[in-house]
Amino acid sequence: MGKLDKLDFLILEYFQQDGKCTYSQIARKLGVSEGTVRKRATKMRKDGVFDFMIRINPLKVGYSVKVFIGIHSQLGKQHEIGQWLKTFPQVIYIASYSGYHDLILQAYFENNEALVHFVNTELTPENGIEGIDVSIQLKQYKDSISYLLS
Repeated sequence: MGKLDKLDFLILEYFQQDGKCTYSQIARKLGVSEGTVRKRATKMRKDGVFDFMIRINPLKVGYSVKVFIGIHSQLGKQHEIGQWLKTFPQVIYIASYSGYHDLILQAYFENNEALVHFVNTELTPENGIEGIDVSIQLKQYKDSISYLLS
C-alpha cells in the first residue's frame, strides 16, 4: 500500500466511530462517491491497514477477572513460552518486552479460582517460567481500540 492520504484517514475515522457505517453513509459525509469509499476501503483492508471485528464485553459473557501477568522466563525460552501461551483461550494479549518482564500477557478468567488454577498449574518452572507477577484489574478507566488518526 502506498502512503495513505487525507481521504483514507477520514474513511478510517468514520469506521472507528461506527464500524457498521455503510460506504454510502461515509461517502455522503465526505462528499465523494460511494465507489471511491468502497475502492479505498477495500484496498486498505486488502493491504492490512484495518479489518472489521466484533468486540465482546468479557463481563457480559461471564469473565469477571481481568489480569495482567508479567513473566520472567528462563534464558532463551522467551519465544517458546510466548508461542505456548498463545494457545490458551483465556490469554487475549501477549508480547515480549525489554525491561523487568520478558513477557506480559493479558487474560480473562471466570473467577479467582480459575486464575489461581492457571497460575499454579500452567505457569510452572517446568514450562520455562522462572517467575511471575500477577496484577488483577480493580477498575478500568479507558479501553479503546481506536487510534488517533488526525
